[in-house]
Amino acid sequence: MSKYKYKHGLSIMRAQPFHIGHDKIIKQMLRDCERVTIILGSIQEQGTERNPLNYTTRKKMIQNIYRNTPDYARLRIIGLFDINNPAEWADYVLEFLSENLPDLPRPDVYYAGSVYDAHWFKHAFAHIEVIDRTAPDFPFVTGTMLRDMLKFGDSRWKNFIHPENHQLIEENFYKKKAII
Repeated sequence: MSKYKYKHGLSIMRAQPFHIGHDKIIKQMLRDCERVTIILGSIQEQGTERNPLNYTTRKKMIQNIYRNTPDYARLRIIGLFDINNPAEWADYVLEFLSENLPDLPRPDVYYAGSVYDAHWFKHAFAHIEVIDRTAPDFPFVTGTMLRDMLKFGDSRWKNFIHPENHQLIEENFYKKKAII
């Protein structure tokens, strides 16, 4: 009998940038799931207002937080191009996983940060876990909010991004004058 509720959890996030809300989802997944896969979406876009960071930087932000933890071996982080076809999105994602991670079982649970984010997968998963970003005991945060803070030089962004990633953020948003 496994100590985990699920065998393989999946979540898709853009992580533009990776913030404490994303971290909350991954921490819950690691508590609940034997294996955890994070797909970073929109890897075909970078340097835009909505998607300023490239895939490698976003992946590194997650690795910076988890690589020195005992759970890191159970965590996979991969990138995926978007298809702009909501009706086929869940099937596209699951087919991509079976082709690119054949050593892992099909995910048996999908984790989302909102009911809206989860609805794309309701027909593909028997189990969906929504980690509420609007819980009264957790600060509300969105990537759009953080990109706006960075754009206008509002240093409160540091309250929502792990200190391990502050330097990466500063390099990508201030020193390189990224388009945000």
